[in-house]
Amino acid sequence: MSKVWLITGAARGMGRAITETALKNGDSVAAITRKDNDLDLSLQYGNRFLHLTLDISNTDEKLFENAVKKAIEYFGRIDVLVNNAGHGRITNFEETSEKNIREIFELNVFGLMRMTRAVLPIMRKQRSGHIFNIASAAGYCAGPVAYHTSKYAVTGFSTCLAFEVAPFNINVTNVAPGLFRTNFYDKGAMNTEADIHIADYDTARWQDDFVKNNSNHEQPGDPVKLSELIYEVSSTENPPLHLPIGADAVASAMGLAEKITEDVSKWKDKAENTNYHK
Repeated sequence: MSKVWLITGAARGMGRAITETALKNGDSVAAITRKDNDLDLSLQYGNRFLHLTLDISNTDEKLFENAVKKAIEYFGRIDVLVNNAGHGRITNFEETSEKNIREIFELNVFGLMRMTRAVLPIMRKQRSGHIFNIASAAGYCAGPVAYHTSKYAVTGFSTCLAFEVAPFNINVTNVAPGLFRTNFYDKGAMNTEADIHIADYDTARWQDDFVKNNSNHEQPGDPVKLSELIYEVSSTENPPLHLPIGADAVASAMGLAEKITEDVSKWKDKAENTNYHK
């Protein structure tokens, strides 16, 4: 049976690829973008495509509820939610203002939560649904605090949400892409300028090299192949909770698991010996 998808950040990159893959496979899509743009696929896909505008960083929950209401009025149901909207900030923690840390969390974490909160009543009523939260390989490894911590938060949210909604036959998958060939790493898009310049960090000013090395659109990941894998997972009877995509992302997730195992194993006996003894 064909599905109805609600996809945020659908204007370009991974969101655009997921949108087009779902449509090509005969499904319907309510595509959310931050502002009006050239994302008009209705001529090609007719009434299976609906374009909605919403800034996911907006704190007004009513706007999210209205977007979901429009999708329901148009399609009658929502089977798959893809929380894809987000952006980066590649600055050292000490040099990043609290305002800008809150700003990235507002979009990458709280906006994602607001969208999920608006969709969950529909999926609970249906007793079915699948939520894909687009986190990042950054949510499984160390890196610049503001961005990586926001993606760790998405990974934690996905893990805990899956526990809460399982009784309603709603699946959650935490998608963790590595480096993919989009404009995400273009200079300027990653916000590499320090808010508070601290001279001690000048000897390790790695941000410019990082963006330069990843902004030439020659990253190893193919967004179309990512979208096809997500589509395959959406049709799987027992979908994974954790889905790192790309060889680098798989290595990051496995590296974190190995490090946790190493640390826990090393201190296991002493950690277990902290119980009260009668």
